[in-house]
Amino acid sequence: MSYILMTVSIVLSVVNACLLRKYSSVEKNGFNAYLFNAGVSLVWLAILTCLLIISDNSLNPVAIAYGAAYGVILFAFLLFKTQSMANGPVSLSTLIGSCAFIIATFFGVVYCDESVSIAQVIGMAMLVVALILCVNPKKSNEKLTKKWMLYCLAFFLAGGFVGVLYKLFGKSSASGEHEIMLLTASIVSTMLFLIFGIIRAKKSGGSTVPNKQVLIFILLSGIASCSYIRLNLTLSNIIPSVIFFPVSNGGMVILSTVAGRLLFKERLTAAQLLGIAIGCIAVVITGCGDYLIRVIF
Repeated sequence: MSYILMTVSIVLSVVNACLLRKYSSVEKNGFNAYLFNAGVSLVWLAILTCLLIISDNSLNPVAIAYGAAYGVILFAFLLFKTQSMANGPVSLSTLIGSCAFIIATFFGVVYCDESVSIAQVIGMAMLVVALILCVNPKKSNEKLTKKWMLYCLAFFLAGGFVGVLYKLFGKSSASGEHEIMLLTASIVSTMLFLIFGIIRAKKSGGSTVPNKQVLIFILLSGIASCSYIRLNLTLSNIIPSVIFFPVSNGGMVILSTVAGRLLFKERLTAAQLLGIAIGCIAVVITGCGDYLIRVIF
């Protein structure tokens, strides 16, 4: 059952990425990305409130503190994810974002005294090669702008800090209080998005009220993103990390590539397709290379 839920989580993450890309191509009535993500965070707030009511979580101050920190990181993560998906290829944006666990890996080595295997070093080196192949604008049929690259870099860093926070939270006294932590994070991110969104709307003269089409995208994106992130929090403690993280990230990249080609007619060169393939293999090697060696030999 857990592996079925992992498949559902991967599909939902790809659905969310496609929704963000599609949203960028529709009439938005001057509705800026901050306000869009404020709406997404409000959907999170509604879902997580319901989950908290039926859970046994308490108002643990440590969990609330971690939630507040996560809310700031979530603000950056959702904003830059939205912007990277909207301003460039879904497949390449997803690949770059999926590599963010490298930051958490290095943090684990330095802070948590975790070891790094030869397989992980090889996998990370392959990821660097994959990224070079994927984001070289001179060899791309897709228009890769400097703005998109900056958004992707920020998306990558924000995703990495999410992993760092998860490691810190997992070692805290409130490690089981997932619902209250996530609910606090959604409250903080909602407030931040609303403040920046209203300021941006006043400066640009854009609308602060979404039309029906935008509301549909907010609702669908909010449900998809909250669902897969909440599933991942549970599944990461059930499925072994050497299986969950590489399969989850690699599967998301592969499905995003297929979706980008089928739904958005993204044109990728042979070099970029090779880069994506190397990236997927690298994710698997980094996550479970040693495990596979033990199984095979």
